[in-house]
Amino acid sequence: MEELLKGIYELTVKMKHCLNVEDFEDFEKLTNERNTLMSKVDEMKIKEQNYVYSSQEQQWLKNTLTIDQHMAPLLEEKLTETRVLLNQLKKQKQVSHQYRPIITQTSGIFLDSKR
Repeated sequence: MEELLKGIYELTVKMKHCLNVEDFEDFEKLTNERNTLMSKVDEMKIKEQNYVYSSQEQQWLKNTLTIDQHMAPLLEEKLTETRVLLNQLKKQKQVSHQYRPIITQTSGIFLDSKR
């Protein structure tokens, strides 16, 4: 259990670094790895229902929670920025599509479909 919790803490530290440098692909990979470790911890907790965390394990959990709480606003900010950019791209695509003449070709004759 101790190794798993230490691994979760270390992955969380790496995730924060990836978020700060905006390396979102590695951030996603690390998130998936951390979720796998968390699932293993959950399985162990189910097997050993009366398990008590050691002081070191409790410290890793507290540190992990603190880092997660610092990452949450950063991640929400990045998601908001991404949503805004996607909306801008969607609007640009709609505008360019409206002003672009749609021309179709049939048998070598060009027809403007708006006329």
